[in-house]
Amino acid sequence: MLNRNKIISVSLAALLFVPASLALPGTGVSVKAQGTFNAADYGAYPGDNKSDTDEINSAIRAANEAGGGTVVLSSGEYNIKLSESGGNGYGLEMRDNVTLQMDKNTKLVVEPSKLDNYQVLRIKWCNNVTVSGGRIVGEKNKHSGQGEADEGHGIVIADSTNISIIGMNISNNWGDGIYIGNGGNNGCNTVKIKDCTITGNRRNNIAIVDADNVTIDKCVIKNAKGAAPQCGILIEPNTSGGNLKGDEVCKNITIKNTTVKSAKKGNKNGQFMAVMILNPYYASNNKTVAKNVTISKCTLNGDCGNYSGKKVSIKNSKIKGTFYDHMKTKIKKTTIKSHYKF
Repeated sequence: MLNRNKIISVSLAALLFVPASLALPGTGVSVKAQGTFNAADYGAYPGDNKSDTDEINSAIRAANEAGGGTVVLSSGEYNIKLSESGGNGYGLEMRDNVTLQMDKNTKLVVEPSKLDNYQVLRIKWCNNVTVSGGRIVGEKNKHSGQGEADEGHGIVIADSTNISIIGMNISNNWGDGIYIGNGGNNGCNTVKIKDCTITGNRRNNIAIVDADNVTIDKCVIKNAKGAAPQCGILIEPNTSGGNLKGDEVCKNITIKNTTVKSAKKGNKNGQFMAVMILNPYYASNNKTVAKNVTISKCTLNGDCGNYSGKKVSIKNSKIKGTFYDHMKTKIKKTTIKSHYKF
């Protein structure tokens, strides 16, 4: 004879263990896994030809206010309209302890803009943020601004720590694909870019401006074109009047298992380089802009340069162009088409 109390216990257990976002039969009540925030619940629907910026940001804020969590964007096309504040444009804004998880077929399509300074996805003053999957499709080919500015970036990481960009495709932004720097404080620390394709951005595909402990791994980076310097990966701190502070030197940069392709042959001004370490102002008090840079198991299809990096090593790699070497770079098991030493 069946134990009625046991049957009730089993039934209650079945109700408690419900997968995320499934409705309980006959109740109409949606049960959500703790820590998961579906952007659709906040009004972000793909393919409806409406801006989804505010709705996705609402989901990000909710995850942050809950102490952290994962915001899920399902497959489909979402419109990102840039809002304007003080002449700058903003799209999505990440917050502490939040993961933005996108399907591989998720597209964030940036609506045409006249703003020359904007950030499609901003990670500023943040800790412990991950953005994974999906595509950011910039508006480079539809931009309506009249100026020559080039600060319209796909992802901006500023004054942030423990940031991961994983499995993304970032293309055709008005400025850089990814910009890693400072927003008035001390720059970034511990940034990982892995399994990404970053292509066709107007200025650089990746710009490392003020950051320590950056890893670029298993990426395809190609064809930056449209506004100088048009590099695949550029390591170049900002300077003021030719002066560079010691804490602005970028330290511990690792580029590995990555292919970088220039859109065309490099030139004497440092443009169209696959990888470039450069201080264009040749600071009188500190000509070193980067320390401890390692490039390993990479294919660099184009010209490269180390003008201002100290303790730079290239190993087990191929440079299919001219390498302009001002700083006695350590080369090991690497083929170089033309090695130009200063």
